[in-house]
Order: sequence, then structure tokens, then C-alpha cells
Amino acid sequence: MRLPKYVREKSGTYHYQRDYPTNLRHLCAKKTFTYPLKLSVNNATEIKLNKKAIEAVEAFERQKLLISNSDPDALSTTDLDKAAADFLRKRQLRPSQFVRVALDSEKQMQEQQEKRQLQPHNTDHADWAIPEFEEVQMKHQQGETLTAQERVIGHAYMKLINKESAKPQTLGGLWREYKDHRGIDPNTRAGKKAERYWERWISLTGDITISPNAIAHINEGMDAYVLEREVKVTSQSLKRELSDVAACLRYASKRHRFGWHIELPFIKETKPKIRHPLERHEQLELVKAILGTNNSIKPKYGSALLLCLQGGMMVSEIERLRPEDINLYADIPYIRISNETKTQERKRIVPIVLGLELLRAHLDETIKWLRGSTESTPSATLKKIMRRVTNNQTTSAHCLRHTFRINAQDAGVDVLSIASIAGWSDANRRMSDHLLNYGSAGVSQSNIVKKLYGDSVKIHKHLIEIEMTNKSNVVSFRSK
Repeated sequence: MRLPKYVREKSGTYHYQRDYPTNLRHLCAKKTFTYPLKLSVNNATEIKLNKKAIEAVEAFERQKLLISNSDPDALSTTDLDKAAADFLRKRQLRPSQFVRVALDSEKQMQEQQEKRQLQPHNTDHADWAIPEFEEVQMKHQQGETLTAQERVIGHAYMKLINKESAKPQTLGGLWREYKDHRGIDPNTRAGKKAERYWERWISLTGDITISPNAIAHINEGMDAYVLEREVKVTSQSLKRELSDVAACLRYASKRHRFGWHIELPFIKETKPKIRHPLERHEQLELVKAILGTNNSIKPKYGSALLLCLQGGMMVSEIERLRPEDINLYADIPYIRISNETKTQERKRIVPIVLGLELLRAHLDETIKWLRGSTESTPSATLKKIMRRVTNNQTTSAHCLRHTFRINAQDAGVDVLSIASIAGWSDANRRMSDHLLNYGSAGVSQSNIVKKLYGDSVKIHKHLIEIEMTNKSNVVSFRSK
């Protein structure tokens, strides 16, 4: 297999390695940019390699832009600040931990009278926490050059006892602090998005050391981001991309008393894309292709489409399903959505009335496929299948969520049931946290779930009839 340019094999996986331009190397303090593609040599396909290589090229360009736009002092300060924070974390310490320590007031008065120290002060606590600092301090006082590790030790020590040193020194440092505060996990889908938006913003803005002029730099960066992105995404997407950036800067201003006024630039409103639900004949064609004897849609794809159609589920919700969430052999078969969701209202119980046998046989395969794909691949695959089967070139998997709503309204199902099954917000909706945590027997006996099951049968009656006439794939069902 021919590898894309700059892609190399290393320890059984592929990496993108490329030298920085010579005019930037004095700023980045290293010669080569490395980006792990996270693809195994044994399993990588040419398509996956090319997609990952494109991601790596974009990351390389962002890094070049960041370095060239940034203050060289900020880059070295960022590295030092990050290393010091890591040093403290390994020792289970935190910045500003010993800025103030509890002192006995009577002993303080005695200390002043006798002019001698009788109790440990903040520097004593820091000395015990980082005993290496004594040697570093002595070396510094003698005018000797400190090693990189010794500089990290000194910086970590000062972060313990000095409030100003404890503050992040650069914009990049503010983001690391904000991530800890919010508990943003870079391994989750939401965390990866937040990281990506911040990296894109900082690459356009440039990292700087924090000073009284930082707010002007921040505002210029906001304007540059909008100018760069407004021709590529909708106004809602643009606001979403900048939401965590702005929240990070507001949090930093409040916590460290920077006095910044952070607001988004003017963003020209764009019309949201219209999500067209499938017409009834298109729904019939899709379900026939999924459950028919000709198997024109592979079961692992059909399972995903059935869940999107009858539960308004998102592909990401299916991917995050755990074994305990899947109860397809209960008296009332259902799937519980209680893991990470876009909003709290999305946590719900989805009764399964359509394609039960297919889901029992192939849902595990579907989840495995979703978890082994890149973020955009499943949606693109399902969209391609839907357009081929329905001959509707504007549809996508997300349209099935809106198709569910139209089917429910046509069936005369009440708004509360619609919201409860698909996870929309409603003032009267009260899906109990206790219900979400019941065992399968408890859920099946719940009057709420029995009603949702009955309503779901009404909503999908026209599709269930197709399944019932399919002699090779009959799924019996009864109203609960």
C-alpha cells in the first residue's frame, strides 16, 4: 500500500512526521512535527490513511500558524507553566496551595514579641513538599545556569506560595485551567470538539503572555476567527464553536480578577438548514430494504437506521450504548439512553416495536462498527444508503428524528409521549431518574413505559404492518 506523503510506520502504527520550516525552528525549539494517526499497520486501509493524513496536514498548518503568530516568550512560558503544573499534579499538590496557611494567632503574637518563628509558615510547607528547591535556590544565588528540570522545580515552588505565580501565565494556560474546572475529558466526543475549537481559535489568535493589553489581543482573535469561519459554517455553528472559548476567558477573568469584558463579535445570522422528514412512501421503501428478504441494506446499518427512526436516536447515542442499556428480551423491549447526552432531556427510555429480531441479532455489531469508525463516517454511510434506497438526495440519518415527530403527530399521539420517546424538552415531562435506573423487570411494569410502548405502536403502525407481512422476518408484538 502506497503511504501518503510524510506518513511513516513506527512501532506498529502510522505517524505523520514533517520538519518545520527553517524560519520557524528557532521559535518552536524542535525540528520535527509529529502527529500520531492512531492506525495500526495491520488494520489500516488506504482510505483511512488518507483521511487521517488530511487531519495531520491541518494540524501541522495550525501549529505553524500558532508558532508564527505567537509571542516567542509565550511559547517558552507555556511549556514551563505546563511542566510545573504537571510536576505539582504528580505530587498531589495544587497551585496557590500554600499562599495562605492556618496560623495560631496567639503564637503569632508570641513570635512578634520574641522575634523568632514558632510555627510553620507557608514557605516551610512548600519546602517540605518540594525539598529539591533548596538546592535549586542555592545554585541560582551562586549565578549558576539552571537546567530545564531545575527551572520547572523553581516555577512549581513559586506556584505553591505566590498568588501571581499560581495564575496561568499565557492564554494556553487559561485553557488548561478551564478544562480542569469543567472536567472536560479530551477522550470524549464533546471533549475532542472543545479541544479542536480552542486549538483553531488560538492558532488564529496567537498565544501570548497575559498582560494589561491581553484583552485587545483576545478581541482581535475573536474577530479573526469569525472572519475565517463565517464563510464555511452557519451562524449557529460559529456561536457553538466559540462558546467554550468565551466561557474559558470569562472564567479566567472572574477567577483571577483580570477585569475583561468578553463578548462574541457580531455574527451575521444565517438561515438554519431545513431538515426534511421522509415522506411516507420513502419510509416504506427504507423499512422494506432493511427488513426485506433481499437484504439490500446490511443488518449493522439497518439496525442503526431503525433506532434513529423509532426512537429519534442520534448515531452518537447508539455508539455510547452499554450492555446494561439494551433490554431487548424484556416483557416490553426497550433501550435506555442514560449515558452522555447532548442535554439532560435526551435521557430517556425508547420502546422497541419495529425490527426487534434484527436488533437482537445485530445491534452489538452496529455498536462495534460505530466505535471503530471516525466521527463523521457513520453519518455519511447512513446518508448514502438512505439516498440510494429512497432516491431522495436531500435526506440524512438526522432527518429520521424529524420523521419520528411527523409520524407521531399524524398518529395523534400526545406531545408528552413524543417528547419522552425522542428526548425533546417539555414542561410536563418528568422522566424519573429512578425509572432510568430500574432493572428491566421494573421498567417493563412501569405504567409510564407501558403507555410509551402503546403510543410507539400507534406511531409506527404503517411500518409494523410491512414487517408483519414479511414472512421471513416476522416479529410478533402485543399491546402492553
